[in-house]
Amino acid sequence: MPEPVTGRAGPWPLPRSGEACALARRAVRHTLSRWGLGDLADTAELLVSELVANALRHAQGPVHLTLVRGASVCCQVGDGSRELPRVRRATADDEHGRGMSMVDLMACDWGADRTPWGKEVWFSLPAPAAPLPAAVVPAPAPPADERD
Repeated sequence: MPEPVTGRAGPWPLPRSGEACALARRAVRHTLSRWGLGDLADTAELLVSELVANALRHAQGPVHLTLVRGASVCCQVGDGSRELPRVRRATADDEHGRGMSMVDLMACDWGADRTPWGKEVWFSLPAPAAPLPAAVVPAPAPPADERD
């Protein structure tokens, strides 16, 4: 089995403004396309928007985005709060509280780690392995009646 392609992009600082989610989505789409993983972009954009919006709503201090590629693609959003996110069960009338449930449903894994400056919330999506080189297959012999 081939080794997974690895890479890292970022960290990109994000403004504490309404344009942060759009900047994060563009960075994710561009990076995944460059890595040949454009098929993951729609899901990754949606989930990174949730993490960035949560960071802007619930945390103080700088917000940044990092992407890491290994056996999976990991999107990490760092902020200045040490309070870890949790999946909540929103009622039909709740205006908020569904974001981490969506991350939990759509990502293959997610979590949060405290850092010296706050925390990083991350999710991962499966990254297909690099394609194997095409095997050299000899051409089949022509049928017996076409020989000679």
